[in-house]
Amino acid sequence: MRTLIYTAAIALALAASIPADNASARTEGSPHIDGVVQFPQSRWRIVRHTIRFHIPQGSSPLSQLNIDVPEGLRISDNIALTDKSGRKINANISIMGNKVIVDFPQPIAPESKLELDLNNIRRRGVSNSWIYRVSAKLVGLEADVPIGIAQIRVY
Repeated sequence: MRTLIYTAAIALALAASIPADNASARTEGSPHIDGVVQFPQSRWRIVRHTIRFHIPQGSSPLSQLNIDVPEGLRISDNIALTDKSGRKINANISIMGNKVIVDFPQPIAPESKLELDLNNIRRRGVSNSWIYRVSAKLVGLEADVPIGIAQIRVY
């Protein structure tokens, strides 16, 4: 019994010594979603969804974003893209069915933060949660790379 207790104590001590960043699912060198918000925070029919992105140091430059719009939402062409200081980013933004494609004429360099405002979204359905699937194209890669899920919860 004493051996079992000592073995368990040693195993717990070893598990506690593993750094938390090794267990993280997000890799530091890949673009990711920093946050998402809906305004107003209510069940109004017309709302704005804002998705914030981070392209960290060590990442390849970002050349395109692809955002799958959830069923039950209708996106308008009133979309704004800014950097962390609020300056407008030059991008070709198009809507194809239930997908928003943001194509950057000049790739977005690492250590950048972007904010995408999807304005005048019309809610056709009733849901407590809207899920946007986001992928990106990076310079030097042909395939889309999934960078995250933006989930908006409405209470």
